[in-house]
Amino acid sequence: MFNYRITFTGFGANRTVYRGQQITLQCAHNWDTSEQEAANVFFVTRKEIKKHFSRFSIVSVEKLG
Repeated sequence: MFNYRITFTGFGANRTVYRGQQITLQCAHNWDTSEQEAANVFFVTRKEIKKHFSRFSIVSVEKLG
């Protein structure tokens, strides 16, 4: 399993902006392997963020360790 730290901006109701939000994601995909694996990491990332925000903008994805 690989760990990633995702920094994003979430957009809430009444034009509320949540800047600098971070989540740590653990998934089986290694984005260093190929473009397809990197796309899988982004897919899982978007899926996790959508649990909390319907609109968001990903600022950075860092591989930990």
